[in-house]
Amino acid sequence: MLPYFSIPTKTVLGIPLDPWGILVTGGFLIGLEIARARAIKAGLDVRDIVDGIVFTVLSGFIGGHLVHVLAYHPEQYEADGIWSLIYVWKGFSSFGGFFGAVFGATAFFRWIRPRPFWQHADQVMFAFPFAWIFGRAGCAIVHDHIGRQTDFFLGVNFEERFPGMGVRHDLGLYESLYTMVIAAVFWACRDRAWKPGSFAVLWAFMYAPVRFFMDFLRNTDLKNADVRWGPLTPAQWGCIVMLAGGAALWAWLRKQPPVTLATNVDSATITNGNAGDPPATA
Repeated sequence: MLPYFSIPTKTVLGIPLDPWGILVTGGFLIGLEIARARAIKAGLDVRDIVDGIVFTVLSGFIGGHLVHVLAYHPEQYEADGIWSLIYVWKGFSSFGGFFGAVFGATAFFRWIRPRPFWQHADQVMFAFPFAWIFGRAGCAIVHDHIGRQTDFFLGVNFEERFPGMGVRHDLGLYESLYTMVIAAVFWACRDRAWKPGSFAVLWAFMYAPVRFFMDFLRNTDLKNADVRWGPLTPAQWGCIVMLAGGAALWAWLRKQPPVTLATNVDSATITNGNAGDPPATA
């Protein structure tokens, strides 16, 4: 088992620096740099990628908070009303963040600054797992997702700090470690001549099934136990939607003509063309 660990929040010049925020910010910057470098290699306008990522991340945080309140903690809405939806720093749902990010990327690359969607969105998607490692590491540091009691060797000994809790799964830790595997696969596939949109499919196929079964390890005996919609958590329903969306995108991509590596394509073609865009319902 692993010992209980935590990093206290430090205050510098009156500003609280909590470990979750630091890791999330670091992950954002790392993901941004990876996407930026990949965009340069692909001959895309870096400004489009950087601006698109910022807009996508902001949309993700808004979506993540809305789902956190409405799906997981409706009591916050009952207590604070509309203000509970505005305080985006008070709680975040990962799947709400995913769906908010999808909306943000779609809005930015299709409507706000129209560009060939998948050529741009897939650069963002490629970088995402590298950033998500740090986001989930932040969850592990503050123990946001405490699971059931266990004798698994990666279980965390909460008994050291909270008598009676025993050794439990720490799902933030598990997901951070598993996302390292996804990131390694993405990196190994970085130069493959895949059709734009393939990294979104790969993420859906690798992440959703594992996250679905991982959610069965969530605790049901503590005050912070997640709500259930029927037999499943909201995240598990989200996994079903993600997997179905990935399968639909994969089926659509199979019908598209083969492509060459973006680095072998004239940048003007990439900037002005629309090849690789799925129908609006994809």
